[in-house]
Amino acid sequence: MPVSRSVHLRIGLVILSFFVGFVISTPTVPRPYLSKPTVKAAYTRTPPIPKSSLIIPPEITAQAVFIVDLNSQIVLLAKQPNLRLRPASLTKIMTAIVSMDQYEPGALLRVQNGSLSVGAKAELIKGDILTAQSALYALLVPSGNDAAVTLAENFPGGYKSFIDHMNAKVFQLGLTNTHFANVSGVESLNHFTSAYDISIIAQHALARPMFKNIVSTRKITLKSEKGNSYPLVTTNLLLGKPGILGVKTGWTNDAGECLVTYADRYTHPVLISLLGSKDRFGETEKLLDWIYTNYIWE
Repeated sequence: MPVSRSVHLRIGLVILSFFVGFVISTPTVPRPYLSKPTVKAAYTRTPPIPKSSLIIPPEITAQAVFIVDLNSQIVLLAKQPNLRLRPASLTKIMTAIVSMDQYEPGALLRVQNGSLSVGAKAELIKGDILTAQSALYALLVPSGNDAAVTLAENFPGGYKSFIDHMNAKVFQLGLTNTHFANVSGVESLNHFTSAYDISIIAQHALARPMFKNIVSTRKITLKSEKGNSYPLVTTNLLLGKPGILGVKTGWTNDAGECLVTYADRYTHPVLISLLGSKDRFGETEKLLDWIYTNYIWE
């Protein structure tokens, strides 16, 4: 029996609808996949991961602690890491960062009101002229408040502009528990940091070879452009002990004892930030012994 044209038409529509449905339901292949071959990523070595042996950390008096393995960025210990506390002279880590951003090492700076500073001093003579690098040694080795003020007063825009740049750097680093009101760490309202924040600031500073070299210095004698000599001795009593590579001390009555320590034993560098301690050096040594006993890097 001949098949009517209407039957042929119905069959054709059914077949067409099947193929249209298939095309619509088939997922679209991303264009980059069609146009580019898959390229294997270059081999990168993963740093060893510290694994805890579950040894209990030592009891410490510090109000806040933050310890990080520098290669993997794994946190090894944290106690109130975001608590806002007085940084004392740990402030000078940021003072050094802003100074290194602004000055060439050989830039000449005149000592002005820095000679009138209170607290720890490098005994800089008013009217003397130092290179920026020498001023950084005077800032970080004996923790000279006079050097901090000298670096700030020679800054374009002066002292206030320098502090503005310190806080701009805090913002740039994404830190939310730090604000600076002066360049040396003397007690001031609205001047605070946290153990976590100061760790990030110190890591940022340690990325600069000049800073790393200065904070590892135990003794040095500087000569000014006018021929004056400044013998400097570190405030960091841990320097010289095995594996201790620097960074910065701090102390005021309100802040208590503060210390940021860069250490490396067995090629596993760590950074310890300690705020509000009653025994910063002793507690840092206890924590270092605990770290390298408790953790195994694999």
